[in-house]
Amino acid sequence: MASEQRISGMSTRKAKATWTHTFHKIFVELCLEQTIKGNRPGTHFTKEGWRNIVESFHRKVGVRYDRKQLKNHWDVSKEQWKIWCKLIGTSSMKWDSASHKFGASNEDWDNYLQANPEAAHFRYKELPFTEELETIFDGTAVSGETEPPTQRRKKNDGLATAISPMNEQGIFKPDGKIRRHFDAVESRSVITVQSAQCKQNYSIGECIECLDRMEEVEEGSELYLFALDIFLKKEYREIFLQLKKPSVRIAWLQRLQSVCPPLH
Repeated sequence: MASEQRISGMSTRKAKATWTHTFHKIFVELCLEQTIKGNRPGTHFTKEGWRNIVESFHRKVGVRYDRKQLKNHWDVSKEQWKIWCKLIGTSSMKWDSASHKFGASNEDWDNYLQANPEAAHFRYKELPFTEELETIFDGTAVSGETEPPTQRRKKNDGLATAISPMNEQGIFKPDGKIRRHFDAVESRSVITVQSAQCKQNYSIGECIECLDRMEEVEEGSELYLFALDIFLKKEYREIFLQLKKPSVRIAWLQRLQSVCPPLH
């Protein structure tokens, strides 16, 4: 009887949170899913969002972590994201987004880590799932001197060194994927580029709002759900919002749907 009670107690005891690469990947995917569904209206998930994450995580991995354990991992992930953003946003570290490598010398690294020792583990290993985390945190994890990665990548590539992403009140003005068009508009003034940057965010929420206004696309249809999938990619979000006619947007979505599998 004592043995049975001990086994029963072990089965109901809360599992210790152990975050393997696979567990972390599933957690990030679930956070991304709830973000897209609108269950993170501010900097934190709603009660429904957390409930969905808790239940889905248990269903996918077979281990039940409670909300507090998952929230702790959210906080850790957010802190790592801030450390990473600051690191790649430092010009002396010479982060190259194309090669996913730093160009900093050993001396540069030593100087940086002396002031920022928490970034040491990124010296030889990139932060995983950066695209997903950028969508999840959407700039909410950074403030002050730390800028969103899209803007830092432009600066580190020497394409927008004269453009400040902050207004006088210190509020970030999202710019989307304007970098891809710099070759075509390099003769324009900085003011023109700044105006283009502030015009649209190319955010997932903005794309969904635009999609919902298209009467030709039934909410919940296969084309509608396919559109939600491709909105995970920033390039697709920009193209979708740049297309002004609903008929052209639908034709583009249908063409992609015929050649691309859903992005899960």
